[in-house]
Amino acid sequence: MKIFSMRPSFHGYSSSSIVGWYYDRAWNTMTGAKRAIVARTVDLYTAEIIDEHRTVKFNVPENADDGDVFLECNKKNIKIIDDFFADNAIRSKHFRDNLEIFVARAIDEIFETGICEILKQKLFPEEVIPHTQEQLDELLMETNSSYTEAVNECVRVFRNGLTDDSNEELEILESKLLSAREMLDKNVGAIEHELTRRKSNGEGGGQNEKE
Repeated sequence: MKIFSMRPSFHGYSSSSIVGWYYDRAWNTMTGAKRAIVARTVDLYTAEIIDEHRTVKFNVPENADDGDVFLECNKKNIKIIDDFFADNAIRSKHFRDNLEIFVARAIDEIFETGICEILKQKLFPEEVIPHTQEQLDELLMETNSSYTEAVNECVRVFRNGLTDDSNEELEILESKLLSAREMLDKNVGAIEHELTRRKSNGEGGGQNEKE
């Protein structure tokens, strides 16, 4: 969905901050989205963590078919999760249960955002440093595309200054600039990796000796 594609690069974000970003935007996409996310989060959490190990006390209706009771419990559970993302003290209390992971899974099931893959890469990075010509060519194309898109957006938004632009327009521009910076960082990383490799192997300057 477009609202999720315009995300920041998440450099320096904690996992709960990343999930919080998606959570804040997800419930604005359609009526009842927050209720659905919270209901699915509660289902996942209560199904996978037994009562004696839970630090979060969700409200679960005894009769799931009673719509009024379900909605009342859901309303209370929304407040629990809202407070979780708003208050560091509450987040620390529930740290061992990784509550944000259950929220992320619920969001992904409903919206297919790719948030779980983002968290996986952040928590268990499997970054491959590009070094072959094919990998570097692909990196260069992605960098050029990201950089061009960011510059074009700057040209549009910077016209007449920034005071006439909406918050959404500025956030979109910020996201594109951060994405471009992330791509440039990958280029720098590839060069640093090669220089480090040569230094550790006692190598000289390659081919360059490129004719």
